[in-house]
Amino acid sequence: MPHPDVCPMCDQAQETIQHLLTACIFARQFWHTILAAIGLGHLTPTADEENFADWWGKASHKVVKTRKKGLNSLIILVAWCLWLQRNRAVFHGESPSLPRIFRCFSDEYVCWVMAGAKEFGGLGSVAALGVVGSSSSNNL
Repeated sequence: MPHPDVCPMCDQAQETIQHLLTACIFARQFWHTILAAIGLGHLTPTADEENFADWWGKASHKVVKTRKKGLNSLIILVAWCLWLQRNRAVFHGESPSLPRIFRCFSDEYVCWVMAGAKEFGGLGSVAALGVVGSSSSNNL
């Protein structure tokens, strides 16, 4: 299915997986809100991040060992939500929406925990993760 080369999330740059997951302004807003909710806002990708895997590695090295598994699980979950949002934009013509992606995150987070994901516990403010979608979406 052909679609424009421009990022469907920000409409500002060429769509690449690296841009979509780290450099896109929409993605960075989402990352920052999620990471700030657990006191890790300083790990938010910057606009000049060129490689998702490199950013992930750097972020993972900046947290203490007890939070590493939780952060890695969180990064996978956030990337999954960004990919789902991207697919809704490309395949269903939906405009990117922070409230919608926060709801997606909140729903997916609950499902992951119900399925037995225990790694989030190492992040501390786990309750903030489950409600960040509902509280953030009301303010946006």
